[in-house]
Amino acid sequence: MDAADLDRQARTLSGCIPPALVARLLDLGREREVEFQAGRGEWFCALDWARLLGDRQQYEHALKVLAPYVATGW
Repeated sequence: MDAADLDRQARTLSGCIPPALVARLLDLGREREVEFQAGRGEWFCALDWARLLGDRQQYEHALKVLAPYVATGW
């Protein structure tokens, strides 16, 4: 994970799965795909997956999902 790359992706929505597509995947019940992509380093998947886990009160798991991004200092 690279902070500069994460920043670029978040600002430009390029080179990543965009937030609207992540939301659509979740709407279609494709939670496992979002979880898988989050594990591969897809920021917007990780963000929404962590939110979903938080909604389910699975806070420890949500923090683990976000840990690689926090570790970049971004």
